[in-house]
Amino acid sequence: ASFNDSLWITFCIFPAEHLDYGYIETCRDVKYLEKILSVLRSGKEGIYPHLVQFCENHLEKLNPGSRALRQSVPVATASSLSEDEWMQISDDLKIWQEETKKNENFLKNSSLIDDGLIENLPPVRGSNCFVSLNKKRPSKPPVPRDYREWDRRKWTSHVMNCLLWSLQIVLSLHEHVLNMYDLSALSQQEKLRLSNREKDKGNEAFRARDYEEAVSYYSRSLSIIPTVAAYNNRAQAQINLQHWPGAMRDCQSVLQLEPGNIKALLRRATAHNQMGNWQMAAEDLRTVLREEPHNTTATVGNRRTPVGMSNMWPTGQNRTTTGMSLGQQHHIHFSSDHSQNNFIWSD
Repeated sequence: ASFNDSLWITFCIFPAEHLDYGYIETCRDVKYLEKILSVLRSGKEGIYPHLVQFCENHLEKLNPGSRALRQSVPVATASSLSEDEWMQISDDLKIWQEETKKNENFLKNSSLIDDGLIENLPPVRGSNCFVSLNKKRPSKPPVPRDYREWDRRKWTSHVMNCLLWSLQIVLSLHEHVLNMYDLSALSQQEKLRLSNREKDKGNEAFRARDYEEAVSYYSRSLSIIPTVAAYNNRAQAQINLQHWPGAMRDCQSVLQLEPGNIKALLRRATAHNQMGNWQMAAEDLRTVLREEPHNTTATVGNRRTPVGMSNMWPTGQNRTTTGMSLGQQHHIHFSSDHSQNNFIWSD
């Protein structure tokens, strides 16, 4: 129990009739039920394992994501695992440590831009320019000038041309930024480093809620080396932008690289739900629940999909009082705020 629960158990006294099957069954106050469950688990009023189980089941029906239902699991140790499992974990850790040290030493001893790439870089701007020390005084004072002289200059059109030119540079920057480097001359480790750097930039843009910029950075990362993390993160950014087909394609790419990826299945379920493919959304959520039966996001999402909701209604009662079908009423997001959607993020 938490510190607050301990204070409640110590200083608050429950009526005896509240620690009863009948009261617990009729109670709809989730917070109060959580405190009753804390008292029953503490053993202060006695040990009633069946009553504790009954209270847990009732609380799960009202709020499957309740914190009181979370079970503390001890940290796995060598004694809690079989010898084969522990040996497998130890071998994987040793291999990972050796590969990490090897890559770190390689990157320390090699620069990001080698001699072959320097030849393709443009010269330093202004390296051949010089400034004359003998400045001539202007023959005409710069200001003030006659208004007609300003009109003749057509500053309005000049400024507009400058703005359009700047806009063209900004729009073309994303297309040509990778052309500064000849990626064919980079080693696999250097490509991985560049790809991770662009992915990290995308993560920073995502945290700043600039999802369009995040999509651009993730796309640049994927153009260097396609990775599961970049595809997954771009899919979530696409979801936040409500670009459902793009999010669907990214989730499909993840599942091709790594079948059964939980994040990709959850995000694909979100895209299916928004595109009206409720049966496919429910199937993805059921796949997640088969792998992780206690996944709160999948449990809540499955109950909110029209297919999952229809299973909770008796036959002939799958329509609301307003005459709208269940599917029409539940063509909604899993969460009203995609940036806070529990299906995210982030690697």
